[in-house]
Amino acid sequence: MKPEFQIIGGGLIGLSTAYALLKRGAPVRIIEAREGVALETSFANAGMVHASLADPWNSPGVGRQMLGSLFGRPSPMTLRLGALPSMAGWGLKFLKHSNPARHWQATQTNYSLAKYSADLITQWREDLNIKDGCQGLGLLKIFRDEPTFTKARALTNKLQTLGLKAEHLSGDGAAQKEPCLAAISDNIVGAIYYPDDYKADAYAFCQALESEIINLGGEILTDVTAKSLLSERGSVIGVRTETADLLAGTTIIASGAHSTNLLKPLGKQISLRPVKGYSLTFDNIVDTAGPSLPVVDDGLHCAVTPLGQSIRIAGTAEISGFNASMTGEQLAPLLGMLKDIYPDLAKNLSLSDGKIWHGFRPVSADGVPFIGKIKPGLAVNTGHGHMGWTMSAGSGELLADLLLDVPATMDTHPYNPTRK
Repeated sequence: MKPEFQIIGGGLIGLSTAYALLKRGAPVRIIEAREGVALETSFANAGMVHASLADPWNSPGVGRQMLGSLFGRPSPMTLRLGALPSMAGWGLKFLKHSNPARHWQATQTNYSLAKYSADLITQWREDLNIKDGCQGLGLLKIFRDEPTFTKARALTNKLQTLGLKAEHLSGDGAAQKEPCLAAISDNIVGAIYYPDDYKADAYAFCQALESEIINLGGEILTDVTAKSLLSERGSVIGVRTETADLLAGTTIIASGAHSTNLLKPLGKQISLRPVKGYSLTFDNIVDTAGPSLPVVDDGLHCAVTPLGQSIRIAGTAEISGFNASMTGEQLAPLLGMLKDIYPDLAKNLSLSDGKIWHGFRPVSADGVPFIGKIKPGLAVNTGHGHMGWTMSAGSGELLADLLLDVPATMDTHPYNPTRK
C-alpha cells in the first residue's frame, strides 16, 4: 500500500517528522539504511537540549580560525586539507554568512525554532511517558579568558530580549552551581548558567519515538538503502532501493549530511556539508558525589554531560568530508578535555576504558536548517548542525504543517530549502 508520506532517514529528525505526521492521522513509512533507527549522528551526541546554543558555527572570524587550523593552530572548527576541493561553493557561502549582521539573523532564526522545539520535546516526553534520563537541571557554559566571556555575555544579553533565561556567574559562582568544578575554579573567569536547558539520552528518546510510531500504525523499514528518487511528469513519486521501488505521495529526505546525495541527480541542491564530531563515553564512573550539570567549556570547544552513572565528552568540529576514521590522535583530545574540566574524575582513565563514537553533523552554509518542499512530491528536513535534537520536534511539526497545508505555528520562510 502506498503511504501518503515516506521519510528517508530514521534519526532524530526523521523519527520526529514521522511522529508529527502520524499523530495527525497521516500514513507514514520510514526508510532507514542502518539495521536500526538512530544509529548514526543521533546515537551518541552530547546528550543535551540547548536552545541557548542557537548561534551557528560560522561566527565572525571563523575564516581566520579555519585557515589557521590547516597549519595546526587550535580552532573551534578544524579544516582538513583533503576537504578543500569540496569547500568552494559551500565554504564561500559559509564565510559570507559569518558577518555580524547575517550571523545574528541566523541566530535569531535558530533560537525561535529551538525554543519552540524544546517546549514540544518536553510535551512529547510527558505525552508518551518517555524515559530518557531527562534531568532539567540547566546547562553551564564556562569561559577561561575575559574576551571570550565578554563576547558570550553580549550575545546572551541579546538573546535574553527574545526570551532566553540566563544567569552570569563568576568562577566561584560556577563552582557553586557545579561543585565538581571547584578544582579548576581559579581557571574560570566567568560562566553563564541556562536554567531551561537540560540533559537526557537522545538515543533513548529515539527508541521511544520508534515504539510510538509503530503503535500508531507507521511502517519502519531498516537495512534498506534509498538509491535514487523516482520521478514522473515533473513530480517525485518515490524512491528506488536495492530490492524494490517504494512509492509515496510525498517523499521527505531527512538523512542528515547525506541528504544531498539524492537531490543532486534532480539538479536540486542545498548548501550542506558534513562536519565530523566525536564523543567518548565512560560508563559506571559517576556516583552521587559526581557532576550533575552538563558543562560546555568554550575554550576547549567541548561538552561534558553526566548521563546516569556515565559521563560523555563530546567535541571537535572537523571538516574532512565523510572520513570515518577514528584514530587515537583524533580521540585523545577528548580525554584531555575531561582531564582539564574534571581532573579527579579523569586521572585513572584511558581511551580504552571508553566507548568511542563519531557522527557527521549536517551543517548548512548559512547556519539555518532546510525545512519544506523542494518540488512536487519532495520535501527535506535537514541542515540542523549541532542543534539536531534541540530542533527535532519543532522541525517535524513545522514540516507537518507545511505538508498538510495547515497554518504553521511560526514563520516558515527562513527555513525554505529553495532559498538562495
